[in-house]
This record gives sequence, C-alpha cells and structure tokens, in this order.
Amino acid sequence: MLLQLSLGFGLALLVSLAAWRARALTPGGAAAALALGTLVFGLGGLAWAALLLVFFISSSILSRAFRRRKLKVEEKFSKGSQRDAGQVLANGGVAGLFSLLHLVFPLSELPFLAFAGTLAAVNADTWATELGVLSRRRPRLITSGKKVERGASGGVSPAGLLAALGGAALIGGVAAWLGPDSPTGLAGANSFGRAFLIIMVVTLAGLAGSLVDSLLGATLQVIYTCPKCGKETERHPIHSCGTATIYKRGWPWLNNDWVNTACAVAGAGLALVAASLLFTGPLGPAAPVKEVTMAAFPLSSPAFTQGGMIPKKFTCDGVNVSPALTWSSLPSGTRSLALIADDPDAPVGTFTHWVLYNMAPSLTGLPEAVAKITQVSGVGTHGNNSYGRPGYDGPCPPRGAAHRYVFTLYALDLAPDLPPGLTPTKLQSDMRGHILAEGQWMGKYLR
Repeated sequence: MLLQLSLGFGLALLVSLAAWRARALTPGGAAAALALGTLVFGLGGLAWAALLLVFFISSSILSRAFRRRKLKVEEKFSKGSQRDAGQVLANGGVAGLFSLLHLVFPLSELPFLAFAGTLAAVNADTWATELGVLSRRRPRLITSGKKVERGASGGVSPAGLLAALGGAALIGGVAAWLGPDSPTGLAGANSFGRAFLIIMVVTLAGLAGSLVDSLLGATLQVIYTCPKCGKETERHPIHSCGTATIYKRGWPWLNNDWVNTACAVAGAGLALVAASLLFTGPLGPAAPVKEVTMAAFPLSSPAFTQGGMIPKKFTCDGVNVSPALTWSSLPSGTRSLALIADDPDAPVGTFTHWVLYNMAPSLTGLPEAVAKITQVSGVGTHGNNSYGRPGYDGPCPPRGAAHRYVFTLYALDLAPDLPPGLTPTKLQSDMRGHILAEGQWMGKYLR
C-alpha cells in the first residue's frame, strides 16, 4: 500500500505540474489535483487513475478549445478555464471519497461503479458547457423551455445534450474496458452483455447528473447581475468588466462549485443504485451455490468439515495459504482437472479466490500452501483470481454474516494445455461441453 501510494503521488505530481505549466490549473488547483490524484491513483490503481485522467485531459482540452468563440459567454461563468482548488474538489472530491470507500470494501465493485458515475456526470457537464455554447441555436431554460442567452445557467440545447451524452459515454466505455475485470469480473472475457450494461449505467447516470446541474442552475443557483452591462452572471463580487455585481436570485451559498458537487453526487448515486439493482449485490439476492446436476465424485478437505468454518490460517486474516484437498473416483476419459474456488455471497456477485487447471488426472489431491506462481511443478497452471493475481487468495469478506466458499473440482476431457492466466469466466467458457463430472466442498468464514 505504501508503495502504491508513493507511485500514485509521483504520477499525480507529474500530471499536476504539467497541468499547471500548461495553465490548465492555478497553483491552488495543482495542489488540490495532487492530493486528489494521490488518493485515487494510490488507493484505486490503474483503472481508477485512467478514468480520472480521461476526465481531466478531455475537459481541459475542451475548456481551452475554441477560445475566441467562447469569449462572448465567458462573462457569464463564475470562473475561467484555469481551474482553481474549488473547481478541482467540486468535480473530483466525490470521486476521491469513493476511492476511500474502495479501501474499506475492496471486494465490492460498487465503489468503482459509483466512482465512474460521478466522473461521467462531471465530464458530461463539462462537455455540455464547453461545446453547447458553440451551438448556433439559443439554448432553452430546462424548467420552462424559454429561450435564454448562450452560457446562461440552466440553459440546454440539442448540441449541449449530445455533448453531455458523449462525455458520459466516454467515461462509461473506459470503465467497462478497464475496471470491471477486477474483483468480480463483471465484464470479463465473454461477458459482452454485462460490459454493455456497465456502459449504459455509467453513461445514463452521467447524463442524468449533468441535467441535475442544469436544473439547479435554472432554479436554486445564486445569480448576479452587472449594473453596467445589464447581464446576468455567476461572477461575484466583480464582473469581467470590472463592475461590482448585484445579487438577483437563488440561494446565496449555492455557487457553481456547489452545483458541480451536486452534479457529481447525483451521478454517483444513480450509478450506485442502478448497479445494485442490475448486478447481484446488496439490494439483490445472494447467488446460490451451484447444485451438481451431472456425475459427481468425492472431494474433501482435511482442513475443515463440509459446511464448517474455515480456519483463519487459510484467510486474509491469517497466513493466507490454500487448504489441502483430496479426491477420488474420477470418471474414465478424464484427461485433466480444473479447480475454481468461489464466494457466491460477495457484495456484487460471485468472487473467485482460486483458479487452477491443467492438473493431471493421476493426482489424488493438492497439498496445503500451493505456490502462488503461474506454473506449479507437479500440480498445474494458475489462472487469475478476481484480484487479478495467480494463486490462492483466501476468504476476506466484509464484516457481517458468514460467506460461503465453494471449492469445485472439474474432471475434463480436455488436454492439459490451456494457456496460463485465464480469468474464471474464460476458463468456464473453455470448459463448457467438456465437463465429465465434478466434486464440491464448501466452507464458511465471517469476520
């Protein structure tokens, strides 16, 4: 963890300095981006860092693009294209909180999906603002449909909505591509349907979050007027022309930064609820242990009884080594064996703790503490578990009710030549139609 945080700090420092030198951030904005980047890069990892960078880079480019055409509407915005600390935290602070939540619930994918939802919302809002003001059509107020000036708070246009959809979809696509193959493999190999669902959830949550921003801008956001120019503006206390602005409407404390924060919260909340409903998780039923419907053979472990508690030694609270397993009476025609150990009670669906295959049918068991390397001499080949690592990673459930851990051994008519590093989904796909029999042994663990 310290190493990852150090690497996160280094990467965030490089990005923040580059953005400051490019005049995309003020000094205060660069400091806030450094803190936020360290948190996200250090606690989340590659997928989280990639999403944050996609948002920051795309929004910064659009903020600086078409500068001349935007000069006429900049007087309405509270701040310029150079982001300060308030803007950085308004757009990314909620994302940082979900990075911390990921540290508390490392087995759940919900924090990542909510993280993607909040970035999709702020990216959609930024794209809508930066590209929507270039539309030749005047926007209409989201609450009444009345035409308003370009850049007016609460104004929406077809071009702006299309831009918002594109900004949210970009985050959704990257989230489905990079993120879900970690812990629960929601969009792993041969899971196009779930990848599509993730894109839809994140994209629609982002679009909806940007509409919340527009709704607040049209109703509750504080708006001022410039007595010299006679125009509405978010700027206070001094307008771009140098004249002191006068309060007109809205809640005095609800400035653009707080509206952006509400947009980010809305995107995260909608993604969280949708993901909980669509994927097996806290709001859905626990996945049942798969019943054996084909030929079965005996599988057992000397480490714990069938349905009994798994000793701490074999969990993340102990030395985290694999338990010994024994079996017998394999069916004739067996050419190889494969083992998958799952937790069907994980917060967002089945979580795989062990993937082992290419085992010879002459084996009658596995010793305790199988080496956590890709190729284990005399044993077989490790695939990647739901942590993305080869080898066994034991039970590590969130505190609460006991989880079930099901060890399933498959007798296959496949030659023992499957490639290393298979995900659970890919292994199950490759085994389809080749399973002769299977054995199961189940233990429980709670914290």
